[in-house]
Amino acid sequence: MSYKETCIVCDGQNKKGIHVFHHFICMDCHNDLIQTETNDEKYKFYVDRLKKIRENKIYS
Repeated sequence: MSYKETCIVCDGQNKKGIHVFHHFICMDCHNDLIQTETNDEKYKFYVDRLKKIRENKIYS
């Protein structure tokens, strides 16, 4: 992949990351996410941002 995509967590532009149901998560957020404990303040932030994955999109 030679173009940058927008991360659904940080809204930053990046080339490296993963796709989850057509949504992009950059490697920085991915790495931080998997290391965050559930009792950490950041955990709720990640949960809220990842709720975008459930949103249905209608393409016309």
